[in-house]
Amino acid sequence: MIVDLGNTLAKFFLYNEGQWVVQEKVGLDLCFEKIETLIANYAGLQGVIYSDVSHRAGFFFEKYSNHFPVIKVGSEMRLPFTNDYKTPDTLGSDRIVLLAAASQIYSNTNVLIIDLGTCITYDFLSSDRIYCGGAISPGFEMRYKALQHFTGNLPLLEPDVVENPEGETTKGSIHSGVYWGIVDEIKARIDYYERNYDSLTVILTGGDANKLPKTLKNSIFAHSNFISEGMLHLLKLNINL
Repeated sequence: MIVDLGNTLAKFFLYNEGQWVVQEKVGLDLCFEKIETLIANYAGLQGVIYSDVSHRAGFFFEKYSNHFPVIKVGSEMRLPFTNDYKTPDTLGSDRIVLLAAASQIYSNTNVLIIDLGTCITYDFLSSDRIYCGGAISPGFEMRYKALQHFTGNLPLLEPDVVENPEGETTKGSIHSGVYWGIVDEIKARIDYYERNYDSLTVILTGGDANKLPKTLKNSIFAHSNFISEGMLHLLKLNINL
């Protein structure tokens, strides 16, 4: 069983013989109830791996550790890449999972992983599977909320996709600043790695990746099971399935 606990949603995957047979997602308020239901309905689990960016689930899984292996994604586990991060213990479990998936699916090439969620993260994995570092910046909703919170008159807007960079109203200017600010940031980051590394593969993933324009043709959208396959790979490495 694969459990991915994000900042707002919990995603679940159940694998059998290397193929997923269950794929669901719920709000974090329902995640523990959903886990208990899945465990009760599917006997014979060989292992559970979970990624928990907000550190809220460790106590829950303790009660199952005597029944099957329970693995928490973290820097101390066996990894399929070399972690060259100067503070390896602070590398988030969500980023570890993406790097594990990239090392498994896109071997022998330099990989830039761009994950658009609550935050936008950039992670670079070299062709010899060395994690060299990356970057973290605010995501769509965080930018909208920051503009409203730190000013006296700007409204809080729902994220929107805008075709024209010239906002003709205050709301239009906010949408343009957030949307095109992110697009230009991503283009600049891709351009940097393309200039400095050969045979670059760019992976775009995360819940907000679909907001980006189709003109980012030098990027590819990761398939829907990218994160779960990375976690499955980590589970196999750490319990010898």
